Amino acid sequence: MHAFPHTESGFILARDVRAVGQEAGLRAAVAAGEMVRTRRGVYRDATVARSEEARSERDALRYRADVLAAVEVLLAPTFTSFSAIALHGLPIFGRWPRDAYVLSGSSTGHRRKGLIAVASLRAAPGTTVVGGIRCTTVEYSLIQLCRHATLAAALTAVDAAVHTPRFGRARPLTTISRLRAEHRRLLPYHGSQRTEAVLGRATTEADTPLETVSRLVIEELGFAAPDLQHRLWLPELKQEAFIDFHWPDVSAGAEADGGGKYLAPALAAAGRWSPPGDGQRADPEVAATAAREAAAAVIKEKERENAVRRQLRAFDRWNWAETMARTPLAHRLMAMGVPRPRAPRMLLGDQDAPAARRIRRARRTTIAPATD
Repeated sequence: MHAFPHTESGFILARDVRAVGQEAGLRAAVAAGEMVRTRRGVYRDATVARSEEARSERDALRYRADVLAAVEVLLAPTFTSFSAIALHGLPIFGRWPRDAYVLSGSSTGHRRKGLIAVASLRAAPGTTVVGGIRCTTVEYSLIQLCRHATLAAALTAVDAAVHTPRFGRARPLTTISRLRAEHRRLLPYHGSQRTEAVLGRATTEADTPLETVSRLVIEELGFAAPDLQHRLWLPELKQEAFIDFHWPDVSAGAEADGGGKYLAPALAAAGRWSPPGDGQRADPEVAATAAREAAAAVIKEKERENAVRRQLRAFDRWNWAETMARTPLAHRLMAMGVPRPRAPRMLLGDQDAPAARRIRRARRTTIAPATD
């Protein structure tokens, strides 16, 4: 942690830095990618931000390793639900489970330590091979995930699977229409209402899990649903910009990334050199070049944000911590004048809570599929 004055929550306020005469040091730390701007006048240590992101990544890697370990001891398993989602490389919201999910091959399921055998649905599942491991298709796996996971976990995975990038040649793993077709093919089945709840909220426009979760929190707080990835033309920069959320009736917009759009290019530039370890010396020229490019990237993004602000009556941005705290996000939406036509209701839990719903246990070793 840098020696800048910071709040109890770990944020560095520009006004506090000015009061102790450390403005130049803060600017240098931002340019070097060591500090990240989370909003106007508020900064955060980049190492802390990266460690929080790394925690969820480590949990995902841990679960995928658990699934790969299960391959070694099970006889010709076909993975589904959470396990297939992990193999397909999709994210979730919340903590990955400890159990591997496989098809039971019959109309009844069972569980034992570390393993959940999922009962077959009415129609036969489609299967595929990912990295040499057999699992159910993306569509079938996501339907099963909707039954077994929380709303936020399932929606995060579905949004990622159907996401259609605006640039490049990357293609989505599936489409909402294919998911709906699979849903209809499997009807009737227990948990179908939960699947409907997910598919009714799914979109191809969510670039990140934070955008997905932000939509749920906006809905949870009772605010009006925004338009997604709204296009703006920025004449002074002669380029277009896409903002994550837009409320046209009040000319307000927002982006869910906190300092991500400042930090990412800075880290990409700085990533070409590493701090020296024991007995090593850093290359000053490489470090200086990385710092200059990081500073240029930060300035470019700041110019973009200023141009966006000139196109809207109100604009703001937030990060994971502010989204999960709810109250800061609610205050920002109210300050922007976003309508609040509905009463608040709970839609998602804590980010560190289990993503798997509790499965109702039936008699003996069988389990009933999750109910609506």
